[in-house]
Amino acid sequence: MKTLLKLIVTAIIANAGWHVADAWLNYFKFKDAVTQASQFGGGMSMAQLRGRVMEIATQYSVPIADENVTIRRDDRVEQHTFIDGTYVQPLELFPRVAYPWTFQMHVDTFTTGPARLDGR
Repeated sequence: MKTLLKLIVTAIIANAGWHVADAWLNYFKFKDAVTQASQFGGGMSMAQLRGRVMEIATQYSVPIADENVTIRRDDRVEQHTFIDGTYVQPLELFPRVAYPWTFQMHVDTFTTGPARLDGR
C-alpha cells in the first residue's frame, strides 16, 4: 500500500512537471521567435510586425490576444524596437484541476536590417 501511494504521488508530480515544462518551452520558443522577428523586421511597419507576432503566437499555440501586445519604436535611437505582451494559460498541475499561469514577455531589440525610408 505504501508503494502504491508513492507511485500515485510520483505520477501527480510528473504530470504537473510535464504540463509546466511544456508551457514554459512554448513560451521560450515564442519569445525567441518574436525577438528574431523584431531584430530582423526593420523593413516592416508596426502593423506588419504586430501581424507577424500574432502569426508566431498561433504557430506556438500561445493564447495571447491582440490587445495584450504592445509594440513601439524609439525615435531617438535608430531601429530600437520594444515588444511587450501578457497572456494567461491554464496549467493542469493536478489531474483535471487547471491553474491560471500568467506569462509576461518583454523584447528589447536593435534592428539589424535595412532602415525604413519613412523613419519608423
